[in-house]
Amino acid sequence: MNTDLIGEQIAKYRKAAGLTQEELGKAAGVSTQAVSRWECGGAPDVTLLPAIADRLHVTVDALFGRESGPARDMSNDLIQWLRSIPEKDRLTSLTRLLWEAAIYGVSDPLFDAPWIAYPEKAELETPSLFGQGKALMRMMTGTDTGYILGVGAEDYSFMGVFPEPEAGYEKYLLTDGEYRTLFGALALPGAMEALRYLCRSREGLYAPAVVAGATGVPLPETEKALEALTKAHLLAKEQITMPEGPVSVYALRDFSGIVPLLTFARWAWQGHGMNLVGNLIREKCFEKGAEGDEEEKA
Repeated sequence: MNTDLIGEQIAKYRKAAGLTQEELGKAAGVSTQAVSRWECGGAPDVTLLPAIADRLHVTVDALFGRESGPARDMSNDLIQWLRSIPEKDRLTSLTRLLWEAAIYGVSDPLFDAPWIAYPEKAELETPSLFGQGKALMRMMTGTDTGYILGVGAEDYSFMGVFPEPEAGYEKYLLTDGEYRTLFGALALPGAMEALRYLCRSREGLYAPAVVAGATGVPLPETEKALEALTKAHLLAKEQITMPEGPVSVYALRDFSGIVPLLTFARWAWQGHGMNLVGNLIREKCFEKGAEGDEEEKA
C-alpha cells in the first residue's frame, strides 16, 4: 500500500473540504497528531478509510488515487458540496476551496509561503515599517496572466481574483482626477467616521446632525465630509421635507464596495511587511508542529 499517496490524498481532500486536521480526526475517532502523521507520509488503519472518505465526501478509491472515470460536471459537484455545509460556514469553506485551487493550480507564487492557507486568525502581531501592530495574514499567488490575493482565516476569509485583460488593468481603473476626488473625500475630517457609522447602520437615510451626534465630529465638518463623499459616489443624497424646511439626508450607495475598498487599502498600507509576516507565520506553524512531535514522543 502506497502510504505516501494516501496521505497526500487525505491532505488534498481535507483542505478542499475546508476541514482542519482536528475536525477530520474527530470524524475518524483519532487525534489531530494522527491525522498529521498520515499527511506527512503515514497511513490510517484500513478500517478507518470508510469514515475518512465519508467525512471528506469522496470514495475510498479516491483516497488511493483511483479517480479515473467519466467526466463529471464540476459545477454541479461544487453546488452539492456547498449544500452539504452549514449555511453559516459556506462562504469561508468556498474561500478555502478556491485558495486550494489557486495554490495548486497557479504557478509562480509571489508570496514566499502560499501553502499557509488556514491561519487561526486573520491578523498577526508584528513589527512593521509603521511600528508594532497587527498585519493581515495574507496569501498571494500569480502568473503573467494575473494574480490572486486573499486571507483564509477562521474569523475573516476573503479572496480576490484579478486576471489581467488583454488591454491591461489600466482600462478598467478610474482617471487620476476621479481617484483624487475619492481619496480626497476620505481624507477630510469626519469622513471616515461618517463612513464607518453608515456601514454599521447599512440601511436608512441619515441627516448630518444624526451622523455628527453618533460620531462626535462637529456638525460643520460632518456636513462637509458627507457632501464630499457624495461627490465621490460613495453616498447618495436626498432632500426630505420637514416642518422646519427641507433637510438633506444621506445613505450608502453600495455597501458591498466599501469593505473591499477599505480592506485592500489596508493591504496596500501594510504591503512592505508581507515577507516579514510570512516568516513569522511560518515560525509559528513550525513551533506548533514541534510541540505536537514532543507530545507524540511523550
